[in-house]
Amino acid sequence: MTLLELDRTHCGYGTRPVLTGVSLAVNSGESVLLAGPNGCGKSTLLKAVIGLLPLTSGTIRFQGKDIAQLSTAMRVNAGIGYLRQTGNIFPGLTVHENLKIAGLTMRRNEFKDSLCRVLEVFDLLRPHMNKRSGALSGGQRQALAIAMVLLRKKTLYLLDEPTAGLSPKAAVDIMERIHGFIQNNPDQSVLMVEHRLELLQWINRAVILIRGEIRAQTSDMRQMLDPQWLEKHYF
Repeated sequence: MTLLELDRTHCGYGTRPVLTGVSLAVNSGESVLLAGPNGCGKSTLLKAVIGLLPLTSGTIRFQGKDIAQLSTAMRVNAGIGYLRQTGNIFPGLTVHENLKIAGLTMRRNEFKDSLCRVLEVFDLLRPHMNKRSGALSGGQRQALAIAMVLLRKKTLYLLDEPTAGLSPKAAVDIMERIHGFIQNNPDQSVLMVEHRLELLQWINRAVILIRGEIRAQTSDMRQMLDPQWLEKHYF
């Protein structure tokens, strides 16, 4: 069943177009990678879906309903979670305070259950719950940011470069934890931007964006590590 559908979407920044007629569908329970060179429109597409950038034309449907005119808050309430690339934690607050803010409107028992659920996956945060989050390592800060997004159960998660700026070891750890969360929640869908293709062999499908257009798709993630295939479709 189709969960998210973009139909001939155009958007950009001011007079500079970035997405030029993108049509894309994400199915329920599917994990989809958005890949492509820097500046090709990957993060822009996520911002368009969550409502941070208005469309100049085209439509976005979520669970069959047109959401293109809805605010970001309304899209979040409809069931979309969003991990932004930067500015995704409150560094002056403790880990626990950050998580409490993420679950601000949740009932106490609901928050407690959700907190246990995310800490099972991001257990590296447990020893640091009373530590100021700005003092965490890069991997710990990103784990906190992702945990804050996953704390609220959503139908679709938009993850914008969850391993950005991390060491290779920390990137492997974070991606394994994201994979573990998805395995434990197979009814939830993910649309992810990520450059470390070697960490994503478990993804269901990869979509290649070049200059704001979809140029290729594949369900065989081995192709994403094939230099000849990448040369033809990626570069």
